[in-house]
Amino acid sequence: MTGFGGHRLARSLWRLCSLLLAWLCWMPAAHASTAAQACSARIDSTMAARADAAATQAPTQGWEAVTLPDNWSRRWPGHHGPVWYRITWSTDCPLTSPVAMTVDSINMAGEVYSNQDLIWRDHHLQEPLSRSWSTARSWVLPQSSLQPQGPNTIWLRVVGVPELRPGLGVVEVGTPEAMLASQRHHDWNTRTLFQLNLTLSATLGIMALVVWLPRRKQSLLGWYALVSLCWVLFGSNVLLTETWPFPDSLAMARVNHLAYIGYIASFAVFCWQLIESPLSRRQLQRLGGLTLVAGAVVMATPGWFPMQRAADFYTLIFLGNTALVIRHAWRTRALQHQLVAVYLLLMVSMGVRDLLVVAEIWPSRNFYSAYTALLFMLLSAVLMRRRILQDAQRIERFNQELSETVARACDELNTTLSQEHALALANAHLQERLQLAQDLHDGLGGQIVRSIMLVEQSDAPPSKERYLSMLKLLRDDLRQVVDSDGSIGANAPTTPEEWTIPLRYRFVTLFDDLEMSSEWLTPAHWETPPSALQCMLLARVAEEALTNIVKHSQARMVRVNLLYPDARQLVLRIEDDGIGFDAPIALRAGLGIGMSSMRARMERMGGALHVRSRPGHTVIEACLPLADLGAAAPLPAPRTSAPLPMPHMPTP
Repeated sequence: MTGFGGHRLARSLWRLCSLLLAWLCWMPAAHASTAAQACSARIDSTMAARADAAATQAPTQGWEAVTLPDNWSRRWPGHHGPVWYRITWSTDCPLTSPVAMTVDSINMAGEVYSNQDLIWRDHHLQEPLSRSWSTARSWVLPQSSLQPQGPNTIWLRVVGVPELRPGLGVVEVGTPEAMLASQRHHDWNTRTLFQLNLTLSATLGIMALVVWLPRRKQSLLGWYALVSLCWVLFGSNVLLTETWPFPDSLAMARVNHLAYIGYIASFAVFCWQLIESPLSRRQLQRLGGLTLVAGAVVMATPGWFPMQRAADFYTLIFLGNTALVIRHAWRTRALQHQLVAVYLLLMVSMGVRDLLVVAEIWPSRNFYSAYTALLFMLLSAVLMRRRILQDAQRIERFNQELSETVARACDELNTTLSQEHALALANAHLQERLQLAQDLHDGLGGQIVRSIMLVEQSDAPPSKERYLSMLKLLRDDLRQVVDSDGSIGANAPTTPEEWTIPLRYRFVTLFDDLEMSSEWLTPAHWETPPSALQCMLLARVAEEALTNIVKHSQARMVRVNLLYPDARQLVLRIEDDGIGFDAPIALRAGLGIGMSSMRARMERMGGALHVRSRPGHTVIEACLPLADLGAAAPLPAPRTSAPLPMPHMPTP
């Protein structure tokens, strides 16, 4: 709502307000002229006199001429008793025709007589008083009570509270049709419009409350709901005809003043929220504290004076807040701020006009402040709807940008995943090559070394059968490397001795040729059966260790021991009495493919490799954790197992 369209809307709203004000000001005068021409009945004089509270008859003296509407608290300040009004009337119409009268207000309660006949009385003429101040009434005067030759008199006894503008409104006489039309006109201005006002305010407030409850951050809606609630509580004072459930007029006035103070305070906060310049936390705390103090004054202090002064003080707060908002709108020159400022100025203008009506300076019987307040609430609803639509558009744009960002992120993620997939494939290929290299080194390489050493140690060329046997072993080792994945579903050896048979077959003959003695120690059965992969792992470690002993150790004694330190761990221990080597340096530096291969294989299976060596005694221990094959549990995480104590190695 900016630019040419926004200014055009502002001008349209201003013209609408001007036409509405002109209609409101013209309508009472037009009605008065119509009512005056309806009948030639006229009121000749209006007199008023004070009476005692216990008196039931009109006083005989003390009568004073008054002009209606009348507020007797100006003439008789502090008078708490009833006041009698004597209205003498005459008509040019024949009294054979019906004559009616209308009273636009009685403040607070009263009774009406036609000459000496009672024609109407309020329900309560003592505290708690009935409230007839906003109710217009008309009656057809009984023919039996009229004097054909005159004079005819209407007597009204009014009981009021000095602090609440006690008195009598305008009284008219004429034909029943004209008086009924006058009553309806007054009811429309003083009750029907108020009912529409409060109903619409309550509806808008409830809608704002329902929208705000699940969205507490939308504080503007919450303040709008609070303003509407306070306005409904304050405005309902006009429509109530009894003080129930309050014990008297003073108690009801306290609640009404409290609603007025709450309305002004919440209205001030709402105005700044509406122009998107909300009060700070400190300002809210100060206003809230001031409102609590004013509420305590209204509810706790005796009498009417403190309560009325608190309300007057909050009226000044309303005027000051209006001035600040207008100054802010003048500085910002924003259209929304200017609209709010114009309507606040309109509310203040109508409030001043109504005060002049109360002071009987402005000749009118209608009050317009309530309607300007309703117009402001409608404008606020329109502005809030506009802001909600703007927020929805921003959210829609944000969602669109978010969708585009997510799409770009998905594309980048797909690209990254594709690159990572390619890297994973390359890494898998490298791992397969490394695994193949380790398998060739530990399996086929060891067998080749053994075959070479057999040929070297033989005094005579090996026979054809011997060559054929070595080639078959090489073939079997190569097939085992190629088909290593097939061992996953293979069966493990049924006993430890069965596991050692291939190793002994491959190495015992070589040991004999090298004049090395060997000792193979195994338990009679598996305490916790290892898997086929675990058996193959231990076999590879044993082959590599025994091959290294044959190649480098110059040993004369080899011991292979398979044992269970406990039911959850299997240990392969290989010892020799060779020349030894510096084990820590070899392990730290990663010297030799075989040593690194053995350690890597053990760590992949969750095990550990321990090496200790000195001249004359070298120990290699492969510690492998075992899992219960009956449960489909994964192998435990790698852990470091302490090596077994090194036994004495006999010298051959």
